[in-house]
Amino acid sequence: MTDGSKAVFQKPAEVYEPRGRLDPAGFERHVQFRTVQPPADLGPFVEHFWLIRWDSALGHYNSDEVMHRPYVDVFLSAQESGIQGTFRGKRTYSAAGSGRILGVRFRPGAFHAFWTGKMADLQDKVVSLTKVFPWADAAGIAAILAKDDDAALAEMTRCLQAALPEPDANIALVNTIIAAIETDEALQTVAAVAAAYGKSERWLQQIFRDYLGIGLKWLLQRHRLLAAAQQIREGDTPDWADMAYALGYSSQQHFITDFKTVLGSTPLQYKKTLTEKTAY
Repeated sequence: MTDGSKAVFQKPAEVYEPRGRLDPAGFERHVQFRTVQPPADLGPFVEHFWLIRWDSALGHYNSDEVMHRPYVDVFLSAQESGIQGTFRGKRTYSAAGSGRILGVRFRPGAFHAFWTGKMADLQDKVVSLTKVFPWADAAGIAAILAKDDDAALAEMTRCLQAALPEPDANIALVNTIIAAIETDEALQTVAAVAAAYGKSERWLQQIFRDYLGIGLKWLLQRHRLLAAAQQIREGDTPDWADMAYALGYSSQQHFITDFKTVLGSTPLQYKKTLTEKTAY
């Protein structure tokens, strides 16, 4: 499963929530996916372990509509292994032949406890596992991949436990804020978040850059656009003006501009593409 930069499919956390995948129906038709929850000691850092399989019998699949949320994934496969940071643009992935990928989805900000550099250095790229995990050379990866699914995930669990850092209260705070943003429509601006948590806007922006490598303002925009994409998928005849204002945009045009800048198409074009795929 590769693309031009050889990255790995992303999948939302715990309960499948497909806002990050802009064609969830296509993904479900072509790819098998399951998660395994982490043991308690990894819970503050790991959202879940995941497994993806695809088979040539299902045909070649291009998933050209992926918008990453603020996660880091560690992944192992016969084709490529690495650490994948958040990609800020829309991503294209391809599944050809048959294969398997084993992965670890870290909680937002949690990889900061493992990574010695700046989190911004992980943005828009995949880096070698050995930059963080000495065991993950070619022989170590091959040894894990030689195991069956459950045994391989268990070995990855043990490897992470061996490198377990101390809990960090800022990671918990970042996750609390992100969860609130995704459920509370009142938290649409940095100022609103700062007021809700009794922090300065500057402090919040800095902690998000330090722990996620992206600013809170970026996260809020990504949340709005993912929410818009979900509404477009689920609605028959979207009212673009109502959608724009409900998402906190000052005008319909501002919403359309943001949507096109990040997704590469207008909301109407996106809706049309989804309709054509469904008809096909």
